[in-house]
Amino acid sequence: MAALKVFVVDYASCCDERAGAPSASVRHQEQMTLRALLADLDALPGVELVAAGQQGPFRHRFDAGVRAADAVWLLAPNEGGLLERLSRAVLRSGVLLLGSRPGALRVSTSQRRTSHALAQARIDVAPAYTPGQRLPAHGGAWVVKPDDGAGWRDTHLFPGATAALAWIGAAGAAATPAARYVLQPFIPGKLGSLSLLCCNGSAQVLGCNEQRIAVRNHQFHLLGSTVNGWPDTGGAFERLAQAVSAAIPGLWGHVGVDFVIAERGLVVLEVSARLGHCYAGLHASLGCNPAALALDLLVQPQGAPRPRLKPRPVSIDVAPFDHA
Repeated sequence: MAALKVFVVDYASCCDERAGAPSASVRHQEQMTLRALLADLDALPGVELVAAGQQGPFRHRFDAGVRAADAVWLLAPNEGGLLERLSRAVLRSGVLLLGSRPGALRVSTSQRRTSHALAQARIDVAPAYTPGQRLPAHGGAWVVKPDDGAGWRDTHLFPGATAALAWIGAAGAAATPAARYVLQPFIPGKLGSLSLLCCNGSAQVLGCNEQRIAVRNHQFHLLGSTVNGWPDTGGAFERLAQAVSAAIPGLWGHVGVDFVIAERGLVVLEVSARLGHCYAGLHASLGCNPAALALDLLVQPQGAPRPRLKPRPVSIDVAPFDHA
């Protein structure tokens, strides 16, 4: 049987057209995730990696790589709908898309649409408001983040709505459109994430991860995570995984769910239908190849019964702070 030719699109490193250079810590996370994925795919006997061309604009290299491949795995940012557009281009080409479908990406890459979809499914989720909306009474702090952001990048904390709106206004004056941001009431609690493998409205939980976050100058900074740092003793993580996967049709492959363990229970903060830094610890934590688990979905939607070890905690550290 011929090998499956897989083209991994690392937009961050091969595109000189990216608007704004990523911070040092974000770039470190992207590189760490890319190295882990390439190592996992390269270890599979039935997979052949397709190299992107080294010359010319990104779109020319992208198109050439897609033409040479049987399947495409996208590593691209959410901003501006880029991940959705590239996914649609892959599907138009007729090759396999190793990722979530454009409809699911359209929901998950927007804080507002994610909040609405999960609330409609009766999932406890942090509401997201636009700067022009009337905000509900909330005596605590407010979080400001890009509507199409992912993770903790460009996420800020303010003591009240007045300070949050003032910052958004100043950001708008500095050429960042105010409409790009959303506001969410700050929900105190322990922060974590789920690493899921999704297909056909169901999910496998690969990781229940503890997140380490710091705040400096009103901005959140991701310090790292402990992959499978929390046991799912009561089954709450499993129930949340199944509910989220069912609420956003078209989620496929590796998906992340950020949440907070609040006094009232688990509250979803966002859904990320793309690889995050926790992927780098999954192989060691599970004792099996997480890229192979995703490829198994192509022939068996519920996933092949590959042997796995009992998950063990694996710490993933990222660059603590970016230098000014």
